[in-house]
Amino acid sequence: MSRPPALGNIRVVDFSWVRAGPWATRWLGAFGAEVIKIEWPENERGRLPSTTTPHNLEVNLNTSGNFNDTNVNKKSLSLNVRSAKGLEIVKRLIAVSDIVIENFSSRVLQKWGLGYEELRKIKPDIVYVSMSGYGHTGRHHHYTTFGPVAQAVSGLTSISGLPDKPPAGWGWSYMDDTGGMYGAMCALTGLYHRNMTGRGQHIDLSQMVSSVALNGPALLDFTVNGRGSRRPGYPPGNRAHWPGTPLVNNYRGPTVAPHNAYRTHPGEYNDWCVIVCHTDEEWRRLVQVMGAPLWAASPKFATVMGRLHLQEELDEQIETWSVTLGKYELTERCQAAGVRALPVQSAEDRVEHDPQLRHREIYLEMEQPALGRHKVQNAPFKLSETPASNHRPSPLIGQHTKEIVEGLLGYSREELRAGFADGTFWPTRRARFPYGGDASVSGAQPLPGPLAGLRILELADEKGQFCGKLLGDLGADVVKIEPPGGEPCRRIGPFADDIPHPERSLSFWYYNTSKRGITLNLETADGRQLFRRLVAKSDILLETFRPGFLASLELDYESLRKQNARLIMCALTPFGQTGPWRDYLSSDLLHMAAGGEMASSGYDETDVPNAPPIAPGGGNAWHMGCHFAYMAIMAALVYRTVSKQGQYIDASIHEACALTTEAAIASYIYRGEVLRRQTGRHHAAGPTPRTQFRAKDGTHVCALVAGRLTPKYIGQLADLLDTNGMADDLRDPKYQDPAVIAANTSHIIDDLVANFIASLPAEQVYHAAQERGFTWGAVRAPEELLEDPHLHDRGFWKEAEHPEFGRAFIYPGEAAIYNGSPWRISRRAPLIGEHNPEIFCDELGLSYAELSILAENRVI
Repeated sequence: MSRPPALGNIRVVDFSWVRAGPWATRWLGAFGAEVIKIEWPENERGRLPSTTTPHNLEVNLNTSGNFNDTNVNKKSLSLNVRSAKGLEIVKRLIAVSDIVIENFSSRVLQKWGLGYEELRKIKPDIVYVSMSGYGHTGRHHHYTTFGPVAQAVSGLTSISGLPDKPPAGWGWSYMDDTGGMYGAMCALTGLYHRNMTGRGQHIDLSQMVSSVALNGPALLDFTVNGRGSRRPGYPPGNRAHWPGTPLVNNYRGPTVAPHNAYRTHPGEYNDWCVIVCHTDEEWRRLVQVMGAPLWAASPKFATVMGRLHLQEELDEQIETWSVTLGKYELTERCQAAGVRALPVQSAEDRVEHDPQLRHREIYLEMEQPALGRHKVQNAPFKLSETPASNHRPSPLIGQHTKEIVEGLLGYSREELRAGFADGTFWPTRRARFPYGGDASVSGAQPLPGPLAGLRILELADEKGQFCGKLLGDLGADVVKIEPPGGEPCRRIGPFADDIPHPERSLSFWYYNTSKRGITLNLETADGRQLFRRLVAKSDILLETFRPGFLASLELDYESLRKQNARLIMCALTPFGQTGPWRDYLSSDLLHMAAGGEMASSGYDETDVPNAPPIAPGGGNAWHMGCHFAYMAIMAALVYRTVSKQGQYIDASIHEACALTTEAAIASYIYRGEVLRRQTGRHHAAGPTPRTQFRAKDGTHVCALVAGRLTPKYIGQLADLLDTNGMADDLRDPKYQDPAVIAANTSHIIDDLVANFIASLPAEQVYHAAQERGFTWGAVRAPEELLEDPHLHDRGFWKEAEHPEFGRAFIYPGEAAIYNGSPWRISRRAPLIGEHNPEIFCDELGLSYAELSILAENRVI
């Protein structure tokens, strides 16, 4: 008997295009929702132009490999919603649907007559998710963005690269992938809230704003300590500390060495391996793996401080050994000895050579009518009762028009034919494909968050605490369970006032807002008994222990569900519960290597010769894993509202990272291309025009120009450049000829655009360009976001009271505005055991005397 999908009775109307929106609805479809993609052949930018069409096929609306991977699990309705008849049909569709998702520029659908206020009249409980670049609230809501611009203006680009070099940034549209994740997360959260309350709502998600919150520790370092990220030795490449600069935490977790990427045999483009030693003991193990060379026995390398001060010599010596081994052999030797190491993996490596991804079946083949049989990326989590799966290949454009219009909406065959004839279902001047259908907000309200009423137990370190933060900020009662003395994450800097103390870790502060905190030793009988009592009263258990640990204590899911059949238990681990890498050691940097992020990010050889692949800014492996884990938890919760049944979730950080490199996998699967790193812009099979330019004030501007140079765009560009008298020859009539534009692309970009940007400060360029409709953005440091008026308009910055300091501190806030159930920080991170009396005594009924005895015996 097949198991039901989590969203089996949910219908989604998908008005999204390009990447972020379709990536969101892809995962709703994987959970079993019927996703109906509204398309129009004349402006479908997600399908064309295609750089991932197999070489043996014609490029057309149905042959993009990247579109196929991004749009599995959907149906396609070709419909002109700007016509009266099309508008009537889509409203009829929305009346029988549950979720509407759109990622057009702000207010576009509202102008079409499809805004939230209009749609709630049709379907009062509709969950409506808007995913525009800057959101629908705030003075810059009309600004436009794609992933690279969101990354630039939010601080993400600036924190990735080498000191004293241009920003390396991200080698793909990370915020298109992650923006899509937030879209799915918002939709699932809104759906759960609707199922619990009967009320729908509008969720105003901003791609740019959701980027800012991914810089949490760096932002708190500024708001608490006044220390910005524009400083010597930052960003530190792949190192936790750049030698020769002040010893301050660089937001890559513990400040240790070695912590870098090293060349491996045979020394080709992606022959690199990352090695990290978190302790002196791990260093001693690495020395033995290297064959105990004499240089490594020197006392100067025996301590972490010695290694940090001598990193250049240390790295050079390690690389003399690493280049003698292939990256997979080196990984196996290190991991067998208890040393953190993983290969830098390209798309080819992940698809063809990664034994863990193969075991976990992350790439399974599907047949698509236009493209044939190819591998498609699968979900990075396994749900025990409602598995997520790719059950339908991406649709041909308009493939399901007849099925939806006639079958679902009840129009007659004559009405369908008339719609094709008058241009409602297909442009009248465009030839049809042979399968043609007719031939056969305000977050300030004192309302509870959307997850109010849920109790979550969190047994999570740095791998999963961000997931707990998201659940808590959205209204759930998250109880963080730490060992007596506190979670090791409390020892990770930066620290308030640079005073190292477990209650002053800014990283811990950021990732643990809106939680209550208790201490409990699960390795004691009393501790396990108390834990089981907590589980009996909880909805979700989030844990990040090594596979098998909770089972060894008889606290595995099968044991716990006996006392709480509604329990949802999510195990978020580096590699999942099964597979050859299951027990490998990891770190954020290692996941960036094996997940493919480093193979995509770095520098052109002409800009920085012999540069290593660069891991994008710290902590993002944990973010990726937590985003997918949150999504799986919400799908399980939605299913539980119907079935009353809990389930077990096996989520993998490695798989989450492997899914988050945009078109890299599709380029390899469909064209056999391994993309190469480029300075401050997208990875590509070959050189592409630059998109990052140095401004007058020394910072950079991300200007998306290449690929947009039409005669109309040239005229608009001339107007922009002329604001500073620098249009040069752009007004020459010759630029009305596309062939002339193509022949002068380098002149336009490398001379005119570059000189214009160089003549003005980055912020001035950014706003002047955006006000004229150009998708450009200043490459900001995270701390510069504190002055962004758009973020202030959205009420993004939040104050959290810290009574023990006698003051409040400013925190980054929510990615989206839920108009009916606000997303907000409710309290600062808990002190160690702060809520022990509240939970153990007030809720579980222990006496204070019993609590004291438990503390004496290190149970709490």
